[in-house]
Amino acid sequence: MKKIILLILAALLLASCGENPSVQETVSNTTEASTVETTLPPETEATTEATTAPTESEPVYISHLAVEDYLLPIEEYSWERQYQPEFVMVHFISAIMTQRDEPYHLPYIRDIFVQYNTSVHYIIERDGTIHCYVPEDRVAWHAGKGTWNDEEKYLNSMNQYAIGIELVGMGSEKDMSIYMSGKEYRAIQDSLKGFTQEQYTALKLLVEDICQRNSIPMDREHVIGHEEYNPAKTDPGHLFDWSQLIP
Repeated sequence: MKKIILLILAALLLASCGENPSVQETVSNTTEASTVETTLPPETEATTEATTAPTESEPVYISHLAVEDYLLPIEEYSWERQYQPEFVMVHFISAIMTQRDEPYHLPYIRDIFVQYNTSVHYIIERDGTIHCYVPEDRVAWHAGKGTWNDEEKYLNSMNQYAIGIELVGMGSEKDMSIYMSGKEYRAIQDSLKGFTQEQYTALKLLVEDICQRNSIPMDREHVIGHEEYNPAKTDPGHLFDWSQLIP
């Protein structure tokens, strides 16, 4: 009789220890909920990517190296640009014809642009300070008449395609002979002739910046002197060291 009772108790104990479907379902539901919470829906992922994607920057028409010192009103000294710049053109300028004692005083040089209704994008002083007279998205009037590689589109129209830079300085006696006599030139202090190291340093940084932003190759086919386009001109002249700009 005892054996029968023990067998019955053992059977009841085994039944109470069996799998509980309700517990298993709860565990399964909890796992699924966790998976849903930790996986972003497709639209959320797209939103996240759009938020973190880099935005296209606005075009830069003035070098960060320059002081904004516009010839105002700008519309009277420039046109709206219609074509992408393809060249950088280097010039020299001074007020030596009218101001022998202070040929590089910037207000005097600025008066030259106003008097002759001309303009340029950048001007670099003797100490390397860079001024922006006309932003790059406008056409400055610096190149004049000329030709380049016998291409018709550049005939007398280089202003449309070139960014102009004036260096405050002057060339050799031969370069300056269209402006003064040899005797007058020889009377000028030697320190005023040619260009300073500060100007070369500033010019190289400026041209590198212009070429990079405008996708202009920095070579002698695309960085040119005024005299190369217009043989009647002599700038930047014999004293300009091109190797300091383009080795």
